Amino acid sequence: MDKKKNTEAEILKAAKKIFIEHGFAGARMQAIADEAKINKAMLHYYYRSKKMLFEKIMEGAVDLMSKQFINALSGTAPVMDKLKILINNYTDTINHNPHIPIFILNEMARNQLYFQTKMQQRLEQNNVFQDFLLQIAEEQEQGILRPIPVPQFVLTVMSLIIFPHIAKPVFLKIFTLEDDIYTQMMEERKEHIYNVLESALRL
Repeated sequence: MDKKKNTEAEILKAAKKIFIEHGFAGARMQAIADEAKINKAMLHYYYRSKKMLFEKIMEGAVDLMSKQFINALSGTAPVMDKLKILINNYTDTINHNPHIPIFILNEMARNQLYFQTKMQQRLEQNNVFQDFLLQIAEEQEQGILRPIPVPQFVLTVMSLIIFPHIAKPVFLKIFTLEDDIYTQMMEERKEHIYNVLESALRL
């Protein structure tokens, strides 16, 4: 049983690498088998098709990101407190899984409906996102937050958090930075993002 689990873990690790490098269309099952150091027949024993393997990788990425979203926005804390948790959770998660933003972005471009459906399924299992939108509107009515349209509010928050990770290869080149220095910048950026949001969103 342990050997079977280890083999599957190696397959998923190899598949993640190949899908990130080549996308769904460019990935080949033989390349994944070679990366996992198994034969193609063994790969097909675990996953009958490239589509099944890809969906396993994508579901893992969606689960990881949606979990951070739900954990941060649940409960009765004020909006700005939840945003601080969201900033910290997302930054930590992406710093430990730097492939996720570009991987998801590439696959959204390839099949937007698939990603949208998967994310919606995760969020519909819990009303936390809709509750959070209502909470934003309520705090705006109470004069706690600026009366910014709620969709603009959310887009501003998520753009500040995610864009630097998506554009990382460009910024590394522009600023001539090493990867570890950029990761440290993202860690320091947590406080910067929160300060920017507090100035922009709180009355």
